[in-house]
Amino acid sequence: MTASKHWSRRDFLQCAAATAAGACNRKSALGFLAGMQAAATEAAPPDYRALVCIFLAGGNDGFNVLIPTDTGPYQTYKASRGNLAFAGDNLLNLNPTPSGQNYAVSSRAPGLQNLYNNGRLAFLANVGTLVQPTTKTDYQANVHLPPQLFSHNDQSDQGMSCELDALEKIGWGGRMADLLTNLNGTSRLPLGVSIAGNNLFQVGNSTVPYYMSPGGINNFYVTSGGLQDPRTKAFNKMLGLTLTNGRLLEREFAKSVKSSIDLSQTLITALSNSSSGTGIWPGSSIAQQLQMVTRVISVRQTFGIKRQVFYVVQGGYDTHDDQIQRHGNLISELSQAMAAFHGAMDELGVGNDVTSFTLSDFGRTLTSNGDGTDHAWGNVQWVAGGSVVGDVYGTFPDQTLDGPDDSGYGRLIPTTSIEQYGATLARWFGASDIQLETIFPHLSRFDTANLGFMA
Repeated sequence: MTASKHWSRRDFLQCAAATAAGACNRKSALGFLAGMQAAATEAAPPDYRALVCIFLAGGNDGFNVLIPTDTGPYQTYKASRGNLAFAGDNLLNLNPTPSGQNYAVSSRAPGLQNLYNNGRLAFLANVGTLVQPTTKTDYQANVHLPPQLFSHNDQSDQGMSCELDALEKIGWGGRMADLLTNLNGTSRLPLGVSIAGNNLFQVGNSTVPYYMSPGGINNFYVTSGGLQDPRTKAFNKMLGLTLTNGRLLEREFAKSVKSSIDLSQTLITALSNSSSGTGIWPGSSIAQQLQMVTRVISVRQTFGIKRQVFYVVQGGYDTHDDQIQRHGNLISELSQAMAAFHGAMDELGVGNDVTSFTLSDFGRTLTSNGDGTDHAWGNVQWVAGGSVVGDVYGTFPDQTLDGPDDSGYGRLIPTTSIEQYGATLARWFGASDIQLETIFPHLSRFDTANLGFMA
């Protein structure tokens, strides 16, 4: 496209569609527009809170992140994990739990050790997708099991949505946004912000996230040359004519395009004055994503925003082979990135107001396939931040192969539901008991909706 081209209305609409694509997903362009109503800038509210979902794509081996070190459980761990088991000199001890149990993390994760030992990180043992509480007998009888167990796509979608049997799922982060976006008043920035592209977790019925990259916001192509650029002038002239003279749907679509452009320009300006703290950030992809989250949080005053949900991804966890090296490198990068992120949150004065948490497709087999692990079910997740009550929560499983918690081949049956995990986070975020029932449709089937890891 050149500035000298004669533009028809069809040309304009095609260009406008491409321009708005970064701000809209399959739900609808108008859904995005609904989250971006014009507003006057106001000071950051005193009760700001943010959740940061760190999705570990591929199925993290959580039981080689949190390792029991009391004699009996550790010997069971070594027997079940075989050549994947960590020797004692490859472990970093955690403070004993209040109940006197002892655990450690991999020597590749000193950042996680420091966060835990300072009371700012909690582990959730044996978490997974569940339709209802499930025993080994239930599993063997195929009683009310999640569909398509051990499938990447299905289990990722179920963990992000907690709608295990819905034909068209929406995310529990999106349902939170649907119900709590009013806390942000007339903020122009949607409650959800993704640094890692499209994801089910943040998509609701009436809300969609704002998408950006670890590098920030790119200027729209047709307006990137500045106000005096002929291409920009031509685009703005066509936009103005459509807003004034277009048919109803054309005018509404042009409004959404203009709103998207205006918001992007506001973000670009705000981020030019943002802060990611004075600490040193690692160079990994997950660290770069969390650094951008930090920068967006630092300019929250521009949007007068009270609640935010962020989404970042670290891939590579499908460790069917070369697991010891690959998984160790991933956990090392994540440990460093989380330590840098929460240090920056403290520096920005929001250490108690920002909570990060992990999700993943599923856990992995306790058994080794020779060089790695295969798809399993129950997993270990963790939560970090100044409002976290550090401890190991849930019921740590018996890791005996073919034991009471093993469905077979070292695939552990979860004893804590992702809905309980998410509900504890959502309650801290501001959801009421009634709202929790909407966000997590099967929550009432479990004995508690609050696992206690958030103060």
